[in-house]
Amino acid sequence: MKRKIVFSARQDHEVILETMNKLKQVEEINLILHDPTKEFFSLSEMPKSFKEADLIIVKVRNECSIDLLHFAKIHNIPTLHDVNTVLMCKNKIALDYALRKAIKNHSKKLKKFLMPNSWNQSLRDVNKFKEWALPKLPIVIKSHYQHDKYNRFNFLVQKIDDVDIFCEKYKIFLYYDVYIQKFIECDGYERKIYVIGDKVFGIKRENPIYIYLRERPDKINVDLIEREKFEITEKIVNLTQ
Repeated sequence: MKRKIVFSARQDHEVILETMNKLKQVEEINLILHDPTKEFFSLSEMPKSFKEADLIIVKVRNECSIDLLHFAKIHNIPTLHDVNTVLMCKNKIALDYALRKAIKNHSKKLKKFLMPNSWNQSLRDVNKFKEWALPKLPIVIKSHYQHDKYNRFNFLVQKIDDVDIFCEKYKIFLYYDVYIQKFIECDGYERKIYVIGDKVFGIKRENPIYIYLRERPDKINVDLIEREKFEITEKIVNLTQ
């Protein structure tokens, strides 16, 4: 019997297209494709193919993707990934909690890995925020959620007057709680680690904050920052485990 698999992802991405084409070639799979940027639902009449799916694979793109994962959880349909994991990864505060717990629980293996001090805060009362922030400078103000590119920012505060610049630039976000990290100087690169099964990959790019400090541009398009692979060491493998 063929297994019914729903694959929900934006279908104009080359990696997604290649993955879909490979899944189509598996005779044991009945593949149902869904594009969350174009295909939406009648909540009272979800497609029969979705209700009967053996597995739902979601490459999260927008809230429609999250909606589908909630549907799957309520109806006990296995998913990749599950909604709780996705929501945690979207929320920088929740992810911070999870990483700190992992580092604490495996302190012997991960003694070389540290996280900067961090806080959740609000800028509704700017003067109160300045009073709180002053002894902690330099800090980076970050958006609470990281998957929404229209509501995402990393803003370096080196001196307290920088808070006024932030408030002017991002004034529509002053009613939202923010995530704040102590700014720690580094080599100027961000590194992301990807774990797929037993395989570990590393991609690095120049940190936008360092680009700003060097060039002072009005805006930085992070999609245009060059990316490259970096070597995966034994310490990083320990971290992924």
